[in-house]
Amino acid sequence: MKDVLGIIHHVKNEGNLKEITRQRCLAAVHFGGRYRLVDFALSNMVNAGLRNIGVVTSTNLRSLLDHLGNGREWGLDKKQEGLFILPAARAGEDSNRRIVDLEDLYANLDYIKRSRQRFVVVSGSNMVCNLDLRRIFLFHQEMQADLTLVYKEDYPFAGDDLEGNVFLETGPGSRVLAVRSRPAVKKRHRVSMDIYLLSKELLVQILEYCAAIGKWDLVKDIIAGKTRDLRICGYEHRGYLAIINSLGGYLLHHLDLLNPEIWQELFFRHGTIYTKLKDDPPAKYFENSEVRNTLVANGCQIEGKVENSILYRGVRVAKGAVVKNSVVMPRTEIEEDAVLDGVILDKHVRIRKGTRLLGDKSRPLVVPKNAVV
Repeated sequence: MKDVLGIIHHVKNEGNLKEITRQRCLAAVHFGGRYRLVDFALSNMVNAGLRNIGVVTSTNLRSLLDHLGNGREWGLDKKQEGLFILPAARAGEDSNRRIVDLEDLYANLDYIKRSRQRFVVVSGSNMVCNLDLRRIFLFHQEMQADLTLVYKEDYPFAGDDLEGNVFLETGPGSRVLAVRSRPAVKKRHRVSMDIYLLSKELLVQILEYCAAIGKWDLVKDIIAGKTRDLRICGYEHRGYLAIINSLGGYLLHHLDLLNPEIWQELFFRHGTIYTKLKDDPPAKYFENSEVRNTLVANGCQIEGKVENSILYRGVRVAKGAVVKNSVVMPRTEIEEDAVLDGVILDKHVRIRKGTRLLGDKSRPLVVPKNAVV
């Protein structure tokens, strides 16, 4: 798929994650113990052979830029093509709710036109999955589609994740007949995975058309009105999917990874999920520690009890502390006799001795970055 250009667009509804996205964009949000959300879309593209990939930036981009670097971990540190950081159309303008903001892509029209590829795959960064883009490309060609959308059937929504999604109505020959903001009544819902494949020529035509009419949402302004004029097809993804649209979904999809089958599929099924490398020592378990059904990253030191949780790099759980059903991000310290259940702790948090924090799996309690509780 060297003939396909990859673009990871900026997802506009990142405010739904509240404290988690206060100091970082959605693409840079942590997931899975050592990864960021952008790693999944980026790795899917690299595993399919894409070698020219642009990432549209947003506000709070320092963390994303630090994570991506020059793209070395994804094999994109090249003299020609490789990884490109693309500016949004209007810096700091995140108030709109466009599903795919074509104005951002139009701001980088020169980059798109000058690329050597004949096709483009556009992907959001809040869909956690491991899929084979090669199969989607073959499907696109076999169906002689103008535009292919990837969807998941009967996705089990968690928390408030239903909001802000797009649902497809399909007919014979996998044709997309309509797109909706809610599932059609009494029909099995097919939720869009925010992945779109089309020719570069068609994308350029769409961008120039949008510039002429002043409307910029790929889904609402283009796809919704072009289902008869264009051959738009839907490709069903049958593997694991996590849509990160809410804090409840963020915690529950983390806990999904404690299922070995899901973990194995997500990180290895169609290729490895790559991320920025860190040189941390192995995790250290002290004599009286108790750890059950937990993902523990490198550099952790555990003296207390941890169950059904995800610990990122460099977390310290002191003697007598209890952590359950929680996500603990890097370099966080949980002091003696603290109790956490249904909690999300951001980076560099310190939980003082004896503190009790109790949340719920669907509505977790969140402690922001650098806080002391």
